[in-house]
Amino acid sequence: MIKDPSANGAGPSGPARPSPYELLAPAGVTPWTSHKDMQDVSFELLARHLMTPVTQQAWDELRGVRRRLLVDLLHYDVDLAAELPSATEEIDRALAAGPDPLPRTDAHRPDDLTGLTDLIRFDV
Repeated sequence: MIKDPSANGAGPSGPARPSPYELLAPAGVTPWTSHKDMQDVSFELLARHLMTPVTQQAWDELRGVRRRLLVDLLHYDVDLAAELPSATEEIDRALAAGPDPLPRTDAHRPDDLTGLTDLIRFDV
């Protein structure tokens, strides 16, 4: 991951707040820590006498899938104004190439969204 220097409150109001990954690094937490291992981080923090309100909040931010995805997203420094034109051109090229190469079946009709909603749920 690429850490965004402006994430977590950096700016004219003061210095950046450390990311949850930085706060939990002494317990061995990285962006590559599995979700299963993240659930047990509190035990490591307690064993090392590192459990404080600050580290507990950091662990809370990373142990839930939705919140962790948001934290992970904020690690990327993306200039939307610079990236959007090239992304639009790439989409236009793909659309101009022709129809979708994957055959559509009755089970994947656009008006049949029953299976699709199961794919986009974040609850684990």
